[in-house]
Formats: sequence, C-alpha cells, structure tokens
Amino acid sequence: MSTTLQSNLVTSQNIWLHLLPQQKILVSLTGPHGTDIIGCVLDCMAKNDCEIEDFMLSRLHHNVTFGVLITLKSDNANLFRDLAEAAKKWDGNLTFNVHNQQDILPKSLEDAPYKNRIKYTATVLNQNGLTPKFLDEWTKLLLQEKISVEKMQKLSEGKLICADYKLSVPSETDLERLRQELFQLSINHRTDVALQPFNVFRKHKRLVVFDMDSTLIQQEVIDEIARMAGVVNEVAAITEAAMNGEIDFQESLRRRVSLLKGTSVDVLQSIKKKLIFTEGAHLLCKALKKVGFKLAVISGGFIPLANYVKNELGLDYAFANQLKISSDGLTFTGELDGPIVDGKRKAELLEVIAQAENIRLDQVIAVGDGANDLLMLAKAGLGIAFNAKPRVQEQARARINQKSLKYVLYLLGYTDEDAQQLFSDD
Repeated sequence: MSTTLQSNLVTSQNIWLHLLPQQKILVSLTGPHGTDIIGCVLDCMAKNDCEIEDFMLSRLHHNVTFGVLITLKSDNANLFRDLAEAAKKWDGNLTFNVHNQQDILPKSLEDAPYKNRIKYTATVLNQNGLTPKFLDEWTKLLLQEKISVEKMQKLSEGKLICADYKLSVPSETDLERLRQELFQLSINHRTDVALQPFNVFRKHKRLVVFDMDSTLIQQEVIDEIARMAGVVNEVAAITEAAMNGEIDFQESLRRRVSLLKGTSVDVLQSIKKKLIFTEGAHLLCKALKKVGFKLAVISGGFIPLANYVKNELGLDYAFANQLKISSDGLTFTGELDGPIVDGKRKAELLEVIAQAENIRLDQVIAVGDGANDLLMLAKAGLGIAFNAKPRVQEQARARINQKSLKYVLYLLGYTDEDAQQLFSDD
C-alpha cells in the first residue's frame, strides 16, 4: 500500500510527522529543464539524510521526468521542503509516493509493479510506417491480455517504421494463442510483430544461418539451371507437386536433378553472373561480421553457387547439395553426390556449426522462407521467416515481410544509428 502526496502539501507543518526512518519514498520531478531537474533533485538528496535505492530518467524532447527511490535515514522534513523549493525554481511538478515498510517493490523502477510476470520484447515493423490504426489495435490487444508496457523505444530514424517494446506478461498467458493473435494482427495490417523473451541472449546472438534461394538471393537456383537447360516447365511441375505434399523434398529434388542430365556445367558460371542478392544482404552481413558474428548459408540448392554467395557476402560456412558431374567434367549426370541437404539436414548442420563454434542454440538466428527451413527455424533461438510462404510464416516465431534483410538488426534491438556505425568502413 502506498500514498501519493503532491508537492504543495509540503508546506504543512505536520505532513511528514508520520514518516519514519527506513521509510521508502519515490520522489518524481517532471519539468522542462533536462539535466537541471536531475541536478536539483540530487542536490537535495546530498544535503539531507537519505539513501538512494534506484533512479530512472524519461525524456520527451525538452521535458524530463526524473524518479528517485530513497530510504529515509531520519524523519527529516527538510528534504521535502528543499525538494518543493527546487521544483518551484525549475518550474517542475513534484510528487512523492510513500511506501509502507511491508510493501514489496519491483527490482527496478522500470518494472511493472505486478507479481508473477515474464518479460518479453516485441518488435513492430513496417517499412512504410507504423499507422495509428495498427498501433491502436496493438495496444488494445495488450490491454485485453493484461500485458503491461514497461518501455517503448523507436528504433528507426525519421519516419516511425520500427518500435521496440519491453513487456510484462502474466505468467498464465497462453503464449501460443497470443502468437496466433499477433500473426492475425500482422496480416491485417501488413506489419510484422516479433515476440521474443527479454533476456541477455536477445542482443547477444553469435551465429546467423541463412537459407540461400529467395532469402540471400532473389532467385531459385534450380529454376535458373532448368531455364538454361530448357526444362523449366517440367521442373516447375515437380516443385508444385512437392509444395502440394504429393512428394517429399528429397524425391522432388532427385526428380528435378534428373532432368538436368547432359546439361553443361558451364551454366553455373552464367548463373553466377545473373544472381540478384536480396536488398540489404551485403549490409546485414557486413554489420554482423563487424560485431563478431559467425555466418553460414545452408541451402537446398547447389554447392558451387552456395560457395559463390559465401565468398560474395563474407560468410564463414556454406553447405548445399552437390551435383554429380560426368567423368569428362563437362556435363551433369542427373544425379546427386553425397547426402541431400533437406529440412532435417539443415537443422542438423545448424547444430553442428553451433557446437563447432561453442555457441548456445539460443544465441543462434536462422533465416529462411520455405517449408524445408521450418526445422532449422525451430532449432534456432530466433527463427525468422523472411518473406516466406504462408505455412512457414504461421509456424515461425518471428517474421519479416519487408524488402530488406537489414531489418534483421531491428529484431536484435539495434537502432538505425547503431546500424549506420556497423555499415560504415571506419
């Protein structure tokens, strides 16, 4: 139980008579003078007998709110008279929140004062701007779920396209149902909402594993080879059958590769020249490497092109399928050489890389767009469906439906200012 007292009550001669040593008081001063507000409050504390337990600052342009949680060392009314005079001097609005000794206070002044809560972070993103209608419905959903907002931060410069929320979520919340509600909200407003546990590993990821086709590059490699081999329609029919669940990925890949029999290996050199990297791929990889990330591409495509992408983006690892080549080295035989990199193999390779680098799985990010990426996305601490198929988006824990891969940085909590430092050549 606590009592809030406005500063104008301080003039009463006996208003503080009920305060005792070891009483906890939350002092809050709001005003237009920035650092002066901080200085005048701390000056009052220094002159009087109290102990500072915690403090926090909130700024809105010139206006700031400075809050200090103190423990009284004596029943010293001078402190409160000094604070009232300081508030008057600096045009501030002063309040005191008096806590009874039995009150259980949160660990931090930023924390919502409720029991049995779990901390999450939610990143909301729309490259065209976060609309008032979306923000209204998003906030109403939080209210409906009794989720408290502890902190809001704009991550984008200029236009409001991305914001990060620190949330206090009731422990009894059905998170799977909440994720489905967030998915529907995202679809309705074409705005991404990524919910992650708020913990030390959110920003301290160390490994990113990418799919290649339609993720790091815009094309599907096997379609490009098929087009040059003159079998693009046949390959497309097999792909569609796989997408409809009529055949599995391994069988689909074998059938498509069989159609490439006799095709010159030189087509791979031609395709390298035609590859279009996804917007932001170079910037993202450069930024992540600068802060010490290990990067990998694990593809259901083919190793010569995966190695090319690896070299272009400065990645550390590349895994993909190997096309068998004729004994004279001139053509493809229509067969695969070695184990097939399917969905299960992708997840296994992710774990192998993490173990080799001594990296925990909750420090791993996986980015992909297809059904054969789902196991990999689920294995990583943060699995991101990037412009993915509907089924993948629904099952993934995070989604980015924007043009650029650079927005992955937002999901790690980096601001545009952070990104500019990481993108620079300094």
